[in-house]
Amino acid sequence: METYLREPDFYGQPLRKRYGTSMFLNLHRKYRSDFEIFALILEGLKAGGAGRYLLMKHTGVNYAQLDKFLKALMTLGFILPDKKDGQVFYRATENGLDFLGQYYVLLSMLLNAAQNATQNGAYEGGWEAVVAQQKAGFRSAKK
Repeated sequence: METYLREPDFYGQPLRKRYGTSMFLNLHRKYRSDFEIFALILEGLKAGGAGRYLLMKHTGVNYAQLDKFLKALMTLGFILPDKKDGQVFYRATENGLDFLGQYYVLLSMLLNAAQNATQNGAYEGGWEAVVAQQKAGFRSAKK
């Protein structure tokens, strides 16, 4: 049952090892985007389905929030309800798995860009340095 609670693989390499971090940096942080919660739900469902309780534990949301997200995912066609032994289970559709794959691609691109920017020193000096560089570039382009 815990096989779909594993860290997601991206091109065969676990993201924790690849980036030195978890795929979802902090599962229980206060503010998360809807896309991140969608991805967590789809990650929990990709190995064949799960019930509401397991999804609540996996995503770290309460019942009302989970119900809202499940309805949205069903409306989008990313998940389908299924009945097994009188209990409602949810399973991911092909569209849902495609969305999850594209989410991983986008997230890896963002993590790579952030790593490259910190290695190249792009964030050293803070916001003021970035604004000064932009102003200098604007002035030289104006002449």
